[in-house]
Amino acid sequence: MLVDAHGPAHPDDVWRRFTQPDEWSSWAHLIMGVDCADDVIGVGTTGTVHGPGGVPVAFSVTAVDPELRSWSWTVGPRFAESAMDHFVLPAPGGGTRAVLRVPGRSSAVLQPYRLPATRALRRLVAEPGGGGWVEEVRTFELAFAPSYAAAGRAFGITPATATVEVGPQWLYVAYGPWRLVTPVANVATAEVTGGFAWIKTAGPPHLSLEDRGISFTTNGDRALCLTFHEPVPSIDPTATITHPGATISVADPEGLAEALGLEF
Repeated sequence: MLVDAHGPAHPDDVWRRFTQPDEWSSWAHLIMGVDCADDVIGVGTTGTVHGPGGVPVAFSVTAVDPELRSWSWTVGPRFAESAMDHFVLPAPGGGTRAVLRVPGRSSAVLQPYRLPATRALRRLVAEPGGGGWVEEVRTFELAFAPSYAAAGRAFGITPATATVEVGPQWLYVAYGPWRLVTPVANVATAEVTGGFAWIKTAGPPHLSLEDRGISFTTNGDRALCLTFHEPVPSIDPTATITHPGATISVADPEGLAEALGLEF
């Protein structure tokens, strides 16, 4: 499961509110209070979140990366704990995308949490603050052929819902309701490709049965094929399937490769 929200808050402000337990109840409406000895979370931080009705839920922070603005934790009793990953991405114009990813078995358990999580992330990124310098984020549009546009529309894929963003640290792909999020450092190679058969590539994202790569294709002529050092989830809601590569029909494949710091 992956949910995200975009708002005008600066990434530094979002990261601060995300990593200070005393702030959680101010934007996550299901959190009534937090018991935690640490003012700022770090690897090994433990505590208790009090949900609706004061129900206590134990948590443990398993990873924190201030440079990437990412952190992970497990929530719940040891025999039934759920893992969650959080990312704070700079967005075009100085705003922020806050992302929650729930992998594997935890995703199946937490599907009912999708809507409350989206609401919480929207509140997290909603209010502009002091922030700092605006990080450059380059945006790349997808090139839609008419026949592909017609096929994609049924799945919520339109020029308004499909985009690629490259910031200093992150690659973000939106393709209708599908998302792919990975650090720029995880992108290994890039190659311009094309000549796709409409029947195999139009409509929703397609999974390669040969290598499990994912295709976000809006035309059959040109796209940029990326490979990753570590496979990335995207196509299924449980994040069980991971992809060693992604093919994206951006209008400027050479420009996207350049933004990712890659050469052909």
